[in-house]
Amino acid sequence: MAGTTFSFYNDDNSKINRVNIKANTNWTTVAKSVNNTYLNSVWKLVDNGDGVIQQNEADLMCKMFTIADKSVKETSNDKVIDNNELSNLLKKINNGSLKKELDTRVQGSIEVKNAEYKNFSYIDNVKNKNNSINNRYIPKSMEKTEPKVINVDYTELNKLTTGEYYISEYNREQNEDGTYTETPQIYKKQKSGQGKTTSWSEGLDRQIESISLAAIDPATRQGSRLSVVKNELKTIGKELGFEVNEIYMEEGPWIEDYGIRRADGKVLVPSKDVTDRIKSNKKNLGNVIEDRKDISKSYQGKAANYASEFENSVQRKDIVHSKSYLEGGNVLNTCLPDGTPAAVIGSESIAYTLEAMDLERNDENIEIAKNQIAQDLGLKPENITFIPQYDFHIDMLYRPLHNGEMAVPDYDAGIKILKETNIKGMDPRSKQRLLSNLEYLKNKSAQIRQEAEQKLTQSGYKLVKIPCFNERADSKINFMNGIGGTTKDGKTFYITNNSTYPELNDIVVKYFNNAGVDKVYFVSTDNFLYAFGGIDCLTQEI
Repeated sequence: MAGTTFSFYNDDNSKINRVNIKANTNWTTVAKSVNNTYLNSVWKLVDNGDGVIQQNEADLMCKMFTIADKSVKETSNDKVIDNNELSNLLKKINNGSLKKELDTRVQGSIEVKNAEYKNFSYIDNVKNKNNSINNRYIPKSMEKTEPKVINVDYTELNKLTTGEYYISEYNREQNEDGTYTETPQIYKKQKSGQGKTTSWSEGLDRQIESISLAAIDPATRQGSRLSVVKNELKTIGKELGFEVNEIYMEEGPWIEDYGIRRADGKVLVPSKDVTDRIKSNKKNLGNVIEDRKDISKSYQGKAANYASEFENSVQRKDIVHSKSYLEGGNVLNTCLPDGTPAAVIGSESIAYTLEAMDLERNDENIEIAKNQIAQDLGLKPENITFIPQYDFHIDMLYRPLHNGEMAVPDYDAGIKILKETNIKGMDPRSKQRLLSNLEYLKNKSAQIRQEAEQKLTQSGYKLVKIPCFNERADSKINFMNGIGGTTKDGKTFYITNNSTYPELNDIVVKYFNNAGVDKVYFVSTDNFLYAFGGIDCLTQEI
């Protein structure tokens, strides 16, 4: 903004003076032309301490005086700032109301092309960190705030390549000279999975370019734990050829659940009508878990709370809103043996979709719900296999391998391994408790697993049995939840959850090797396993 001329009265209103507020001018030169206490008060607030009007200071003062000039209707926009208008301006500064008129920060979704984002400044009330009385603690209710100039720095924003981004918030730091600077927290939106040479699957027959996790404040417990996983994935990614990205989520790390990759590469996100209905009708969904209530009592619907927030991380052109209600953990994207896009879905998703579509549960409506799910996923209805489930999400127990293959839980093998293996880190009492729980779960889930395997076989999937040690939904030993893929040089890999028991890890590696996996990696997700989720639940892959 170039220099702007305003007129100001002296303190006693006896004389009016024209003042040109432009950069690289000493304030003392400006002040000589007018004796006005209010005017000097504004300058003292804006001055960085050198007494010279900097460009950002000139811009900010001109904006404030323009606002002041509009505060009295009778003299609005006359370029004469009388003392009444200056008084109103200072009141706005001190009570914080001026912030809304000055704060023009770029927020939310932005499309970066060749536009240049210019740095600017605004006024905000900031807590005085030095509030103390004889070094005594002052309660928050007594803390004072002071109006401070906040300089918004868009340097990083201007370095971005063309694309769609999301600005979640601004990081504010106090500089050594006492000034404040804010920088945008920028996340690139997930790109489309369209244009792939092979159909999308969560199995081994895919090349992964990037893996995304939720960006949660590392100062929090959850964010700190997620940072460990992120760093481990980065190390693995350097070896395998994928990058690791973060997408903004204010809370909720389970990004696999919030959006589902469709067969065409776009991202399926439940519409607001669907999520609102699910969130408000949770009581009606209690009977969904009837068949497994003595095995696992956890039910779905939590992803509905975060769907709209997750949507901010996806390019607008790639979003498809669903009429059905699906959580990513209950949908396994697969391919049939010939490479045809398909899916295996936990049957409880049908009940949630009936609720989302406001349909009563009967045979006719069940078919309507199934067809809607297929339409939302971009699949043919006959290529979706609905299997009964004994946990709230099937991705904790089933895993696509090569096209037309599905890893299924083998409790007999898990129990046998535990009995025959000397596990140094597991005391006898803990081992016996685990064995008892596995025996109980094996028996309770037998019929459900048998029906699920039968449906998978009928759909043409080859079953690959993997030793299972998941004693319950929050089990700390889970090798079924993982990320599979193939490197550019044709090597298959599988990333799963570290069990903290090296003996079990080594044995499971051999099973996956026999299933066609060249290398298995383990990541530190034990704290997340306690919350019913593993590495696959924390990530989305492109």
